[in-house]
Amino acid sequence: MSRICLDHQHMGVPHHLTKQFYVVLSVFFILTDAMARAQVNVEPNTAVLNEGDPTELLCRYAHHSITYCRIEIPGEPKVFNLSPDWNKTPGFTYFGKGLQNGECGVNIQRVKAINNGQVKCNLGVEGEELSGTIDLVVALRPKQPAVELMTKADSEGYFSEGVTFQARCIVPDGRPAGNITWFLDNEPANKPLGQMEFVASHPANTGLELATTIQSIKWNLGPEDNGRKLICRSHHQTDRESLPPQEGSYTILVRYAPIHKEDTTVYGLYLEQTVKVNMTIRANPAPVIEWTIDGEVVRQGEQKGRFSVFEPEYLGQDMYNVTMIIAGLTLEDTTKTYILRASNALGTTDYNVHLSSSATPPSSGLEIGAIVGIVVAVAVLILIVLLVLFARATGRWCFGGATLNTDLGPDSEAQINPQLNEDFDGRDFNNGEEHIDTTHQTEEPTPPVTDKLDSQKKADLKNNASKSATPATNGNGHANPAENKTNTSV
Repeated sequence: MSRICLDHQHMGVPHHLTKQFYVVLSVFFILTDAMARAQVNVEPNTAVLNEGDPTELLCRYAHHSITYCRIEIPGEPKVFNLSPDWNKTPGFTYFGKGLQNGECGVNIQRVKAINNGQVKCNLGVEGEELSGTIDLVVALRPKQPAVELMTKADSEGYFSEGVTFQARCIVPDGRPAGNITWFLDNEPANKPLGQMEFVASHPANTGLELATTIQSIKWNLGPEDNGRKLICRSHHQTDRESLPPQEGSYTILVRYAPIHKEDTTVYGLYLEQTVKVNMTIRANPAPVIEWTIDGEVVRQGEQKGRFSVFEPEYLGQDMYNVTMIIAGLTLEDTTKTYILRASNALGTTDYNVHLSSSATPPSSGLEIGAIVGIVVAVAVLILIVLLVLFARATGRWCFGGATLNTDLGPDSEAQINPQLNEDFDGRDFNNGEEHIDTTHQTEEPTPPVTDKLDSQKKADLKNNASKSATPATNGNGHANPAENKTNTSV
């Protein structure tokens, strides 16, 4: 154990005050030890339960055994003097490891709403009584949440686009206080929220102290908010599968001018035929329509010349279909400037419309057919390359080994075989070495092989003709074999 050495000379403390310092320090340690020994530990410090739940509450004095254990529970008419073998009141029994181990606890089989409050345990220790407390909270389900508007709507319940909408959710009279989450059409609202507040409430004629939860939400309204349901959902200790979270809601109504769109081109219109030009716009309330065609205005419900404009048709969800009919579309009609103007109480929006007799809009890239054609062409090209490589590797088709054999028949010596000609190409095929032929070469050019073959064919034909006419004999009546042999020399 480390020691703390106090030197009054080094500390500058006068000698006559040193004894007083040590006396005060000793008293401090004695009181601290006494307080630690007198402390009663509780488990848990706070118990939050639903009505009907079981619970175990324990007070412990760890240094000595206790002589008795008395527990006071709110709402119960008497004090329970408990021990391990005590069993006089149904629903309440002793809990712990025994009085000899300094434990005093109670097992409550079913908590009642009236048990809410502080549970007090009293322990008899060496002739004195020590106490501890546990907060027992018996949860009460709050009332239905309510959405309260902080921004007022007009007389018809509508808000204008761009207005800062603010509302708050109130979850009253819960124990403990409930929590709040916000949704828009069952999706998280993701809007700025105020700090959650908890306010004490005391319902009349109940004597209960409960809590009310309040939180605000705020954002600028847009066209997309019209018709959306703002939902305030409370979450509480009492929520169960059979008791889902409670909700309060408010349906937001927003009025806004017709929404702007980019320039529109209508395709697939046929010349010399009556065509229908349709446009879809979004607005609330319903818009009033007029078309300006090269400076000439045609309002809804009117017909001017070949142009007829109809009143907007409601499609639902603030969408309106606007129709103009052109009788006998001409090529000149496709070059005109068309401006559609939609107006309501919130504003006016112009839309530029172009007409085209083309079946489809021009593609910004390759069409699917072109892409498929390119892919097929590449595949065919790859297949051809693979076939060529295969043919060269296997020596098939036109890539077989070339030969000078003109296939003139087995008797013709015009077939040139380098393996049978030792003088072919100046190479000695017996020893694999090349040598130079030093014999005298005649200057007379050697006739081409084809010329030799023609001469040979003529000679053979002449020979065969003479033999068939007068066959030669050797005097014994037999043909002369030497004369019957075909001359194959060149």
